[in-house]
Amino acid sequence: METDIKKTILKEAKECIENGDINKAEALLKGYLDFNNDPEISSTLANIYTQRGKLKEALEILKGQDSNYFCVFKSLSEVYIKLEKYDKLYNLWKKSKNRNFQDLKKEKDLKKASQYLKRVQVFLKLFVSKRIEIPKELDYKEQQYVKYDYNRALEHIELRHTSPNNNPNENTSSIFYSHYDLEELFLVATRNIEFEKREIKLKWDFSDTYIFYFKDIGRSETGLSLNFFRVATIPNTNKIITMFPTFNRKSSSLCYLSKQDMLPICNSIVHTDRIYREKTYSINQDKIVIT
Repeated sequence: METDIKKTILKEAKECIENGDINKAEALLKGYLDFNNDPEISSTLANIYTQRGKLKEALEILKGQDSNYFCVFKSLSEVYIKLEKYDKLYNLWKKSKNRNFQDLKKEKDLKKASQYLKRVQVFLKLFVSKRIEIPKELDYKEQQYVKYDYNRALEHIELRHTSPNNNPNENTSSIFYSHYDLEELFLVATRNIEFEKREIKLKWDFSDTYIFYFKDIGRSETGLSLNFFRVATIPNTNKIITMFPTFNRKSSSLCYLSKQDMLPICNSIVHTDRIYREKTYSINQDKIVIT
């Protein structure tokens, strides 16, 4: 009976998040936790607090939860990254890397967890002095964590999310329309990322993600016209790993481009200086650092 109630609460809360009713989702989750201690419910609520920048509240919710549950490990990882507590993240990862997480049973979930742990490992190498081995085989995203190259990111996006005839094919998913300047769009997006508008994480992605509004930016795999694009970055930075046209999640606080930003994207004659500028967010300094 209790399991059925929990499943219903979790399902309704996630639907509320997807539909943009974050306050109702929060109330549902908190109401359940008033009478039951549950790692998955706690983790989902913590993810809401993390996205809102309420990191102390997120830690309070997760305090005492068992990190043998992968959902707790993932939520704690997110909080430690946002707080720049990389030593704590290292200790959490070290304890967890060889664990059998209690909430993972399906083979596909075990594989996703293994990949997530690997990405934490690669990410930690950048921030802690402790001896951490870099895995021999790194996928595209992990290579970008180790040594970011925005030209390579552009190549990746062009390969996966453009098509000469504006039709998605077997090598692409959703695509940007070809009459837009992809490099200008990429650079404009890096400048307009607002860290406080990160998406609430309900899935497995290690990256920070943002949704931008852009009318008729591209097409879905099924040929539908799309008015939004999602940007995925290395956490706490504007280093874009990938971006692609998408449907909007109503829970997202949208990022917008100004008319001035739109001009070089839509007009092949107009160009900016095309200089890539890195931007990082540091909660400890309570400010954005631009380099």
